[in-house]
Amino acid sequence: MDFTLEAMPRTTVGRHLSELRRQGLVPGVVYGHSVKPLTVEIPGKDFTKMFHRAGRSHLLQLKIEGERAARPVLIRELQINPRTSEPVHVDFFQVNLLEKLNVQVPVVLVGEAPATRFNAGELLHLVHQLEVSCLPNAIPGEIDIDVSGLAEIDDAIRLSEIALPEGVELTGTIDPEEVIAKIAAPRVQEEEPTAEPEEGAETEAEGEPSADSEASADNS
Repeated sequence: MDFTLEAMPRTTVGRHLSELRRQGLVPGVVYGHSVKPLTVEIPGKDFTKMFHRAGRSHLLQLKIEGERAARPVLIRELQINPRTSEPVHVDFFQVNLLEKLNVQVPVVLVGEAPATRFNAGELLHLVHQLEVSCLPNAIPGEIDIDVSGLAEIDDAIRLSEIALPEGVELTGTIDPEEVIAKIAAPRVQEEEPTAEPEEGAETEAEGEPSADSEASADNS
């Protein structure tokens, strides 16, 4: 799948970036090993559309106006406006296609676990990302975990059972027994306790006259 994004060199900096964003542009920077940092600006709609498709784990081809060749980059950092959910700034890391790198890849559960039918069990997704090492062109978009073999309570898929694409290996702290997904017993909802009557109301119900009934008796 082709992930190409067009950008332009940027000269606007500092307080003037607000005006750039009002024009619908996202400021960014491109950097990497032995790469001179370059400030860029990208049309906001184009960037948002690409980010929804590629995320952080797909290799992008960044075509910068005035340059003959596209730059292979990964989205390393992305700042989002918490009020508008619009991108505020993006950092692109330019990679060397001949050097391995470490990247976080999302874990996706696929298939249906038989144990979840008719609420017989609950499927727990415990690990949502894994760090892998590979060449930039071999970065998997996601790691699919088939849960169709989980048929009983306490059935689980562990890290040691994951099959990775050729040229991709796990890195960082690795525990082969770490559970990626498992079947747990369904949670039982506890019934709310019935409210006990107040002590005063209970006494009156047992026959003690209220103040109103005493006043009525005196007047009769």
